[in-house]
Amino acid sequence: MMTNSRMILGHAGRLVAVGLALVAVSCSPGSLPGSPSTPPALVGGGGRYDGTMTYRRTGGTFRIDETPQGLTMSVTLGSLVDQFTGTFRAGASSGTLQGVITGNLVSGSFRATVLVTVPGDSGTSSSTSLGARAIVGCEGRGEATGSFNGTNISWDIGSITYSNCNLSTSLEAKAVATSPVPPPLPPAAKPKANVVITILPSTTLSRSTCASGRAGYNITVEIAETGGVGIELDDEILIEERRGGQVVRTERSENPFPRIEAGEKRRLSTCEDGAQAGTYQAFFSGTDDNANRVRFSTPLITFLP
Repeated sequence: MMTNSRMILGHAGRLVAVGLALVAVSCSPGSLPGSPSTPPALVGGGGRYDGTMTYRRTGGTFRIDETPQGLTMSVTLGSLVDQFTGTFRAGASSGTLQGVITGNLVSGSFRATVLVTVPGDSGTSSSTSLGARAIVGCEGRGEATGSFNGTNISWDIGSITYSNCNLSTSLEAKAVATSPVPPPLPPAAKPKANVVITILPSTTLSRSTCASGRAGYNITVEIAETGGVGIELDDEILIEERRGGQVVRTERSENPFPRIEAGEKRRLSTCEDGAQAGTYQAFFSGTDDNANRVRFSTPLITFLP
């Protein structure tokens, strides 16, 4: 089955027409109980982890729960073992990780973009004449660094900023693998959509030659909704890019995907013949069919000179 769509790849604001094809996703068997599996080239390897997570408020007027929270996390490898996605819940907070591994899930380090929602207490609300308290789902984003060591995983974020709350926090998490193949997290009241994006052949791409004959970057993107819930996406996406070591430049652009269906899997291939060397990342948001707010991103993509 083939359909037509567009996706922003490479540099900010560029829309590329590409063909979409359904992608078969394979599951891997686990290894020993309690050990994360690391298959060489199969989607589905990973692990389920249980542990603790602690938020610390570092700025702003909103208050949060700073006591250690019980953490349940599921990590799944992408088509290549250098990329993974994770979902987690800790107390009343929840979020996702989109990361790249150096090494593997038994011995390695990683960097990941974390999108998290945590309840924040404003103390009072200026929108009410009585000054009533407002409890808000604060939507944050940060860059995590962490490591895998045997069955253990640990990661931390020095600064998380929240787009809809006057709040900044840090975060520390540690957990132990409890299952070699990650089962779904315990069901929530209403199942939530989950989107996994994998960059092929790698998140670090060397310049090559496109079919047009121009120099560029051949890239394939795999997109999969794994939660079994469709999503209506917001009209705009956020793109961040950094060229030649410069500061991050942020731009909003039209979202080429109005909707992702439940269980939909796509593979998109193109050659970016106008991209410049640097790092690029796109952030998506929307509301799923169960009225859950959903956010996800591409991995951080590096185009080499």
